[in-house]
Amino acid sequence: MKNKLLPASFFALTLGLAETGNAWRFAHQLWTLPPLAGELLQALAVLSFLLFAWLYARKWLIHRAAAVAETRDPVQSAFLALIPESLILVALALQPYTLSAATPVFWLGSVANIAYGAWRLAAHWSRQRDAAHIVPPLYLPYTASVLVNALAAGSFGYTDYGWMLFGAGGISWLVLDSTITHQLMTGGLSDKTRNFMGIYSAPPVVALVAYQVLAGAQASNAITYALAGYALFVFAGLALATPWLAQQDFAPGYWAYTFGLATLAQGLMLMAQNHAEPALHVLAAVTFGATLLLVLYVAAGSLRLLARGAYFPPAPVMGRAS
Repeated sequence: MKNKLLPASFFALTLGLAETGNAWRFAHQLWTLPPLAGELLQALAVLSFLLFAWLYARKWLIHRAAAVAETRDPVQSAFLALIPESLILVALALQPYTLSAATPVFWLGSVANIAYGAWRLAAHWSRQRDAAHIVPPLYLPYTASVLVNALAAGSFGYTDYGWMLFGAGGISWLVLDSTITHQLMTGGLSDKTRNFMGIYSAPPVVALVAYQVLAGAQASNAITYALAGYALFVFAGLALATPWLAQQDFAPGYWAYTFGLATLAQGLMLMAQNHAEPALHVLAAVTFGATLLLVLYVAAGSLRLLARGAYFPPAPVMGRAS
């Protein structure tokens, strides 16, 4: 491992495991599934975060030049938002067991999330960007991670704060979506970056869950179904685009797909819980099953890469940078 680097994008594994664990918790409440599997997924998510946090800190100590370059890269810098987002999901994983420990973890991740998003916003205002840099990872600092922040705030009981976060993330999504979608339709994505489309699915599904968590019994059916409709529409497009997406070789970035699908399953399960519609239960169950299959597929692919020593990219030949 000492000759390997951890890109910030690899925290997508933590997100995928944590969100699948959250989906299992919803399934336990809705269909009384045994809770153990969900808690094991949450434990793996926490352990992966601790490992990745150590590896990322080590990169700053030993390969500082590579770490600095990542923060300045117009695309890769967006993935740094996954670090506080992972911390927020760790707080949700701990919440049922120790609220006194989970609450400060949430606030640490929440404040870091907003601070990083604001810093990236200022940086993007002050620098020119090429069209090729307008890609789905731009959702991460301003939309997807902020909406996860809003969802967690609602889960911890900070509803007013959560609505403020929902406004920041939701309006950012509306502003960015037309720009990013236009670029995807006119410029496309290269083979090596097509797993970015896993991130493209994140804003509508997180908005669907966050809205229902924050609104509770006052949730509007019209808004809930509208968000669900768009989320399902995006996933239908991704399903039909599978041959195009699969032109990229398997990579750790595939974990981004597990996050989106697991969050969609949660949103549909919340709807099934709050609406007496058998079709919602069926749709939620199918989506949850697809999530589990996808997680198994991505986990198996990741283990194969680890076995070949090809999971982590190599570190620069030069050691410590000044």
